[in-house]
Amino acid sequence: MAPSPPATVDELGIRGCLYLWALLTGQDNRLPIAQTKRMTLVAMGYLQERGIIEVPWPEARWQLKPDARITPIEGLQWCLSWDVYEPHLLINALDDYFGTLERDDYTTAERLRLWTELGSAEAERFFEQQLVKHRFSSDWAQDIAFAYRDSSVVLTVAQWRYCAWAAVRRGASMALQEGQEAAGLRDAIYQEIRRRAASLASGTWTGGSFVPFSHQPESALGRGFVQRVTQLGALYWTSLPSIEMLVGHGMEHTQRLGMP
Repeated sequence: MAPSPPATVDELGIRGCLYLWALLTGQDNRLPIAQTKRMTLVAMGYLQERGIIEVPWPEARWQLKPDARITPIEGLQWCLSWDVYEPHLLINALDDYFGTLERDDYTTAERLRLWTELGSAEAERFFEQQLVKHRFSSDWAQDIAFAYRDSSVVLTVAQWRYCAWAAVRRGASMALQEGQEAAGLRDAIYQEIRRRAASLASGTWTGGSFVPFSHQPESALGRGFVQRVTQLGALYWTSLPSIEMLVGHGMEHTQRLGMP
């Protein structure tokens, strides 16, 4: 039996509220919901499991559902099923929730988990762009998520973007010498990501950091995290994800607002 939908945005929690904010904002402003389609599916699945939205899965689409919405970039159908709030007031309820969110140990830990997950998705999206640019398969982009998870190093999002760029350049050089179908090409790119990441983490290399020209994330999910959940700004890209950074920056933000 499916669990009962939450009675308030507070019960939905920080992750659910962020996912829903991103879905509504992306829908209204023609933005990608998340950094990657895979991350969008994760967010939508989370909301579907909690009775917030309906999705046609396992079917790709509904044949007849007049109130169905379609995400503007990913082309995924969904329908709002949560009736606790009037639809046109829901985004305001979410913004109010973020504005009064406690900065306790639990929410700080959840913010850190989200930063880590979103950082991996940002790196994957950039990696995919670089792969396609050099005519490699976009399916290889998921490999950086394994490197991010399994390499036991902590880097900034901008540093992971650098690793992706450098690894694709290594692959392009190999393809130029041995051909686009060279055996071991994908693994060579993956190992280069890990090698670069380890060197940056150890301090062997410095300066390996690709900060995007616009500090504002492209996706609604990234924007919600930066603008509503943390107010990190450019630090989202350039700082190591840590509780200390989140707590310290949160205190500075509160002091600027003149709050006790």
